[in-house]
Amino acid sequence: MRNPRMLAVGAAVLALLVSACTPGGSESPNPSSGSPSTPAELPSVIVGSADFDESAIVAELYAQALEAAGFEVERNLYLGPRETTLPAMESGDINLMPEYLGGLADGAGAESSADPDETSANLTDALVDRGLQVLAHSPASDSDGFAVTAETAEEFSLVTMTDLAGVADQLIWGVPPECFGRELCELGLNEVYGIDLNALTVENVGACSPATAEALDAGAIQVGRVCTTQPQIALYNLVVLEDDQGLNPAQNLVPLVTTELAEAGGDLLASTLNAVSEHLTSEELIGLNLQVTVDQEDIAEVCQAWLEGQGLL
Repeated sequence: MRNPRMLAVGAAVLALLVSACTPGGSESPNPSSGSPSTPAELPSVIVGSADFDESAIVAELYAQALEAAGFEVERNLYLGPRETTLPAMESGDINLMPEYLGGLADGAGAESSADPDETSANLTDALVDRGLQVLAHSPASDSDGFAVTAETAEEFSLVTMTDLAGVADQLIWGVPPECFGRELCELGLNEVYGIDLNALTVENVGACSPATAEALDAGAIQVGRVCTTQPQIALYNLVVLEDDQGLNPAQNLVPLVTTELAEAGGDLLASTLNAVSEHLTSEELIGLNLQVTVDQEDIAEVCQAWLEGQGLL
């Protein structure tokens, strides 16, 4: 014969289980700290970008990947330069945006170098008091650099800036006027690579401009100052020479987040953004820039297709 007391306890347990499994039950699962488990528990994300296409593209990649992971995302793109976006991050008007390691280090008063891991570590220390932090940086790096045509690279066996230094006086250079007197351009070229622009044939061409790539393609210049992910690199099949002696600081793309968002979003937020960064190479970013900036395709559609192609959606 069953004990009546045991039957009563069993009924009580059953009632509690039914209550917990039905809407209106008084108890809900308690998520582990830093690892939200349901969309209702996930923090809202306000993603911003600087006021140029590349930044907006990467911000849109972040936004779509996070939405697929269950986050609600508001977009506030093309905000302005770092003088606008960094205060917006600190105030919480936005809580996520793509940044560049070296540029952000300069804006935050941190030491930068050609080593992205070292620069990231320095940033971590500099940002803590601002309530900000960076996640894993991508292989994609949009830095200042010099490019040549594929034909010039083959003719002179050019892969690195050191290679270029050996034949610098045989080539026509295209640089902007502001290159002269700057540590990361004329002065640095001389100090790091022994390239003295003042002793070379130099044409005045804007940095990172379509005109530079067009001049290279037309043969008006043979070495041009470029941004290393600008779309014309793909459009004209240019070769960006490796900065093998580390003249320029690392400018890898990196998610900048508020500490509050990082803590509330936990592992899901970090792993989602880090997966985007892991797949984002300079070559991939050049292709995205080409589609949006040159081909004038829709940013959202371009980003969705890329994320699907990488298996991230």
